[in-house]
Amino acid sequence: MSTLIELVGNKNVADYCREDAKVFVCFLRSKGNRTGTIRRRLVSLSAIFNYAYAELDLNKRNPFSRIVIKGEGDDSFKRGVFSDDQLKQAYDIALSSGNQAMVMMPILGETGCRLAEIVGLRLADVDLENDLIHIRPNSGRRLKTKNSERTLPLVGYARQAIKLAFGHSDGEWLFPRFIRGGHCHASYASVALNKWLKRDFGGLTAHCLRIL
Repeated sequence: MSTLIELVGNKNVADYCREDAKVFVCFLRSKGNRTGTIRRRLVSLSAIFNYAYAELDLNKRNPFSRIVIKGEGDDSFKRGVFSDDQLKQAYDIALSSGNQAMVMMPILGETGCRLAEIVGLRLADVDLENDLIHIRPNSGRRLKTKNSERTLPLVGYARQAIKLAFGHSDGEWLFPRFIRGGHCHASYASVALNKWLKRDFGGLTAHCLRIL
């Protein structure tokens, strides 16, 4: 919404039109967004306007629905996958690095968790005695869905990485470097982690670990 307002102004909700939607799409394309990303943004805006029209009892066509995005899907790509050798190499590098961002990599690879789920771990979420981690919401970050709350086994490289992370904890958070003002900033960790992975592993990123 903030991007839309910057582009076409903060109008009465009934005054937004099809041309505004096209301006929005053109802007996102000029910024290098893929068509899939643009479609997700349009779906979000469409939902917001549908809600507004229903609440205000407006009989108006939603200008953000059924927008044609030229070449939609043509720019999609299949995400790469780490080989077994690459995983072992990356795990070893991460465990010897002493870097809070890099040491998350074995945890992500061995648990299949989302990055924010690991960045926002508290010490209370880790049970080393029983080799478990509890993925649950807290004051620093929510979970993506209700079903995201779960308990996972902690073994192998992931357990080693968690034990190393304890040495950098602040007594509450496992990765305090990425907790600011009591909130989890997974985007900071993503930048640091992916910069390393892209450079040393042929463009692969942390997200590639979730499709193994």
